[in-house]
Amino acid sequence: MIKGPAVDWLAIAPEMTLMVGAFVLLMLAAFIRGRDRGIGVIVGLLVLALSGGFAVYGWNDPSTTTLAGAVQIDQLTESVRVLIAGCGILTLIISVGWTRMREVGAEFAAILLLACAGMDLIAASNSFVTLFVALELFSISLYVLCAFDSKSKASLESGFKYLVLGTIGSIVLVYGAAFLYGATGSFGFDAINVALTKAGSGDALVILGTVLVVAGLAFKIGVMPFHMWVPDVYEGAPTHVTGFMAAATKIAAFVALARVLLEALPAVRDSWQPALVVIAVATILVGGIAALVQTSIKRMLAYSSIAAAGFGLIAIIVGGDVGARALVFYLAAYAPMAIGAFAVVSMQERDTKEHKATYDSIRGWGFDRPIAAAAMTIFLLGFAGFPLTIGFIGKFVVLGSAVQGGFGWLAVVAVVGSVIGIGYYLRVILAMYDRSGKSGAMVPAGPGLGSATLVIVICLLLVLAGGILPGLGLDWATGAARALVAAG
Repeated sequence: MIKGPAVDWLAIAPEMTLMVGAFVLLMLAAFIRGRDRGIGVIVGLLVLALSGGFAVYGWNDPSTTTLAGAVQIDQLTESVRVLIAGCGILTLIISVGWTRMREVGAEFAAILLLACAGMDLIAASNSFVTLFVALELFSISLYVLCAFDSKSKASLESGFKYLVLGTIGSIVLVYGAAFLYGATGSFGFDAINVALTKAGSGDALVILGTVLVVAGLAFKIGVMPFHMWVPDVYEGAPTHVTGFMAAATKIAAFVALARVLLEALPAVRDSWQPALVVIAVATILVGGIAALVQTSIKRMLAYSSIAAAGFGLIAIIVGGDVGARALVFYLAAYAPMAIGAFAVVSMQERDTKEHKATYDSIRGWGFDRPIAAAAMTIFLLGFAGFPLTIGFIGKFVVLGSAVQGGFGWLAVVAVVGSVIGIGYYLRVILAMYDRSGKSGAMVPAGPGLGSATLVIVICLLLVLAGGILPGLGLDWATGAARALVAAG
């Protein structure tokens, strides 16, 4: 009789909860189609809260592996699980006012849960097989979410473009993993690290495999020069889905890249580190310059997201305890700013009944929605790295790690990128408070105004609390980063 690998069900309870919840919602959707009445959102919120609760419960448990070592559960895994659950909860709340939720709310919530399950599994991946399965689970789910507004040509185009270019990234990653398997005889991160440490890093298969793996994951992150899908996908997808992608996808993809480079491939650091340095510089500078010339706010935020990814690359380049802590904290800091900013854009689109937020459409809007506009101002200043915001602490920690790690000139490049960012962030702020664009008429309450406002307020509180009292967040990031410290 064939005996399968031992499974620690409690260790993978967050992922199982999400998958079972998605299955229940899909079954439920067959009976309530067109009569959702918020059932999908309520069930989705409960499932996400339960998944996050399992992660919090297991925070102090010792690190362990399951499924024949393919899945690793440690504090980094638990941290990502909590962050992803939080992003999913905020996304479901803001989706309440979306017209499509009245028709297929249960299906939307189910697919979102599957995306979260894939992202959770990425954080726990200890093998290229698990990593690929996790990447495909959340990627396929996001393809569907991007194209979920079937009545919108832009949404369908967004999903198709993401599908095509995302598939290319997956293919490149698989080829890279295959070459590394050929060189080491294993897909497991630990076994690959041991084999490369013993045999050296000069093998052509190892170099080629490393290059392809980095390129495949760079597609998922959306850094230069693998960023071509980001602006079009961000602009065409439903805005609350875009916010989820900007926050949660960045967390999952960066953790995947960190796991691979710092746990499986530290022996070939001399090969991937220079490449990441070049990519980081190009990402920060080119992404920022491209954002300056955009007229669509979502495209501007997309290029801003690309530029922000460069800071995450700096943290991985530095490695060690300071680099790992900087990466975890920066990813956590970026999430509420991204979701909050796109929540404001979503509210503005609902107010103006426009599917494309531009500088002209948002002109004077700050006088009609003062709370949302004030929050947007703080989110954008956080992106730029202004003090008293969590964005300032995040960038400060990353730049500090660069200086400590001997990459002071990279910190200078990052500062230049932040200065460039002030230019396009101020354009939005000035447009919102431009009195020449104020109509003088009261803007009627759009659908889902209350849910959008709730998300904006929650994100605003997180951004300000993290900026004013960063100690708790930094301590948490230090604990979560321990999993990467030894290898980094």
